[in-house]
Amino acid sequence: MSITPSLVEQAASFLKSSSATPKEKLVIGGKLLWSDTIFSEDWTPELLDRARTAYKFLFKHGTMKKTVEQMDENTANKCLKQLTKDTVELAAEIEQARSQVRPQK
Repeated sequence: MSITPSLVEQAASFLKSSSATPKEKLVIGGKLLWSDTIFSEDWTPELLDRARTAYKFLFKHGTMKKTVEQMDENTANKCLKQLTKDTVELAAEIEQARSQVRPQK
């Protein structure tokens, strides 16, 4: 039985490999990350704080879409690099936490 990738893992994969524009990646990746913090019950308080910090800037102007629309391309690229880095690290930490909880054979 395989474990379904979390939305954070999906966001990390999308942010790293999609051919979408930086602004599209910010909105879609940000929404995946945000959604996982709302719908998953598996978050530790520390990981939840890290995730919220990672996407918090995307709500600066109310919605993610509105915030990203107001960014110039340079800002979008910088924000995308940081969001990708944070999301990839968070996905790795979630996987590590999962592996510590799994029963050993």
